[in-house]
Amino acid sequence: MASWTFLILCVQLFLLALGEQQDPESLCASQQSCGTCLQTPRCVWCSTTVSDQGSKGRLVRCVTREKFRREGDLWCPGSDVVDDVNSMVELKNRSLSSTKGRDPVQVQPQKIQLRLRRGVEYRLILRYSQAEDYPVDLYYLMDLSASMENYKNKLSELGSQLAEAMRNLTSNFRLGFGSFVDKVVLPMTSTHSDKLKSPCTLTNSTHSIPCAPPYGYKHQMSLTENVILFKTRVKEAPVSGNLDAPEGGFDAMLQAMVCTEEIGWRQVARHLIVFCTDAKSHIAGDGRLAGIIEPNDGLCHLDQNGYYTHSLLQDYPSISQINRKAREQNMNIIFAVPHAQETTYSQLSQSIRGSSIGTIEKDSQNVVALVSGEYEKLVNAVTMTDDAPRMIDVKYFSRCLEKTGELKERRECGGLRVGDVVEFEVALKAVECPADSGEWQQSMQIKPRGINESLAIDLSIICDCPCERPGHRGYKPESEGCRGNGALICGVCSCDDGFHGRHCECEGNEVGAESAADMAECKSSNESAEICTGHGACKCGVCDCAKRSNPQELFYGKYCECDNFSCKRSEGQVCGGQGKCECGVCNCFPGWGGETCDCKETNSTCMQSNGEICSGRGDCICGSCHCHEKDNIRYSGQYCEECPTCPDQRCEELKDCVECMAHNAGPLAENGKCNQCPHQIKIVDVVEEDPVEDKESGARICRTPGDAGCTFIFKYVFRTGETGRNIQFFEITAQKERTCPTPINVLGVAVGVVVSTVILGSLILLVWKIVTMIHDKREFAKFERERALAKWDRGDNPLYKKATSTFKNPTFDETIKD
Repeated sequence: MASWTFLILCVQLFLLALGEQQDPESLCASQQSCGTCLQTPRCVWCSTTVSDQGSKGRLVRCVTREKFRREGDLWCPGSDVVDDVNSMVELKNRSLSSTKGRDPVQVQPQKIQLRLRRGVEYRLILRYSQAEDYPVDLYYLMDLSASMENYKNKLSELGSQLAEAMRNLTSNFRLGFGSFVDKVVLPMTSTHSDKLKSPCTLTNSTHSIPCAPPYGYKHQMSLTENVILFKTRVKEAPVSGNLDAPEGGFDAMLQAMVCTEEIGWRQVARHLIVFCTDAKSHIAGDGRLAGIIEPNDGLCHLDQNGYYTHSLLQDYPSISQINRKAREQNMNIIFAVPHAQETTYSQLSQSIRGSSIGTIEKDSQNVVALVSGEYEKLVNAVTMTDDAPRMIDVKYFSRCLEKTGELKERRECGGLRVGDVVEFEVALKAVECPADSGEWQQSMQIKPRGINESLAIDLSIICDCPCERPGHRGYKPESEGCRGNGALICGVCSCDDGFHGRHCECEGNEVGAESAADMAECKSSNESAEICTGHGACKCGVCDCAKRSNPQELFYGKYCECDNFSCKRSEGQVCGGQGKCECGVCNCFPGWGGETCDCKETNSTCMQSNGEICSGRGDCICGSCHCHEKDNIRYSGQYCEECPTCPDQRCEELKDCVECMAHNAGPLAENGKCNQCPHQIKIVDVVEEDPVEDKESGARICRTPGDAGCTFIFKYVFRTGETGRNIQFFEITAQKERTCPTPINVLGVAVGVVVSTVILGSLILLVWKIVTMIHDKREFAKFERERALAKWDRGDNPLYKKATSTFKNPTFDETIKD
């Protein structure tokens, strides 16, 4: 029985292998022009002219490269084979360098020419090395509505500290400053005449000061190394006010990014924008509330005084505009917001590439640490980005700093230092050939995020054959081989209107009585009885495929044997909308697989920042983690990091660090290893629970026992950083005071138990006695009432009858006398 099972399995595998081998052959054979043949991966074209074919009337012109290698000249002379392949030429390849006083080279190579054939992947090596003392431009963009007055005063004092901290990281540092309020129009700002002069009043220790007139955005100070000037400008910047809660920060942010000359952004420098606000920001569409319907054009509109001139002419920019401009201008945005706005801007940060978020305290003392910390994250990691056109798929693979490690799909590497060299293997693939031949030539850049250095690529997509172009020797108009009724292109006749047939020998469009030889040419094999596979008509020995009601659905191929609509569907779409149906088989776009192209072929969406897939507790299937179940424990979450049946899992994992850093207790404090805790912990007076907000953010409350029987409370939120980066971290908020049990007084407890037992027993007896007395008294009273109401009279027997009966004459009247 086992031998039969093995034999059946072998036959199935053989048939499967045979089917996989035949599919490319049939797919190639269905292509009827050189261009479509080259657009099909692994296919080559034979351009042998008609007159040279002799008896090769049934020559299959498009075959797989494997078949050509097997048959060689038996199939087609080598000189007539058209087979274009991927190729790359280096145009600029300077070595990596980091020398003070000279422009650094952090990306190698710098420029290449690349030819890509559709569906065929090409891999190139890109090297990156962090330069020493790379210039940094930091622009502080601040909300100066009335509620931000305290932050502004503190920031002016922190300017020198900020500069000093940044100069410890780079000696080439510059500061700039801008402020914003909101559009000066209802309902954003009150337009009452008095409010336009002073929308609010500021109160200090001695007197009240009127606010400055409202404005949209003002560029206060260009980037400079003069820290004293920065301090002065921030202190002098007037505070104003608006009417509604959201501010006009996005107007200001876009202007700060695109006004390169006015702000003073250097081309070779890291660009940082610190966006500080205590409120939400208006987005595209909100301008309609004020009758402003003109979309934001994304251009610079600053006057000589630095004011935004188009505030009342254009709507707020959209988040996608901010994201696009940040990418184009190499901006790294740091959202510095209070804790109340953390959730809102955390979600926003995930939509804007190159942005991060940090919370600021009321005294702004942590601004310096926040900015320097975010900058260190930027320089200690590299993330590759690109502006590839839609028809080009780009993937990144790297070992990062592990030279002998596994090559994994990822675009980010961390833990870098000056002098480290990281190699990325970049895989490029042309997904499709655009219908417009002008789009076959493209240009794109691959660059590290936030750095104005890149690999420039002049890209050509191979979508046609040289012999299809007029002037080539393979292109012969009005060829004799086509009876003068068409052009001979790559060995095949392209007939003029009104002519058809293999050699354009037939005229007219009606299907006539075809000869047996012609009909044979329209059959896929001698054994087949179907003409054109039942999907077309035979015209002069050539199949004319039938048209369908939907012009997007086509039959094609030499015998109309192929179509682009009969593939399997997923969610109602052919090939799941993630591939093309070619000859009845789904040709999936890069990154997708399966019969219906509904399966993601990547592990990057399952990979954590440490390179571990699904936390080691699951398998990555179709781009998603499928978590294991073991010992009745099932993990869940995007990376199988959560365990619903183990609610204290993360509490146990984090408790030692929290206890050590928040309370200077626990096993880590005893060993002096508090500094080994990787988590940033915020200490508060009370950890507040908000069921609604905690559920949305995924926050967990931990009440964990610690030293001396004390219980400490903390809240943690598991976060994933920017989309596509898979950076994970915990936001931890710990309560300042622990709950510790008071010592037990044994004697007092014993005396209390004895006394309480005696007193409680006496009370029970007393209550029982009172209840009994009341019950007896009520019963006696009831008896007395019933006794008093009793009557003991003699009664007559109702059955007794007297011995005689007396009758009375009704007519007798005693008053009548004789």
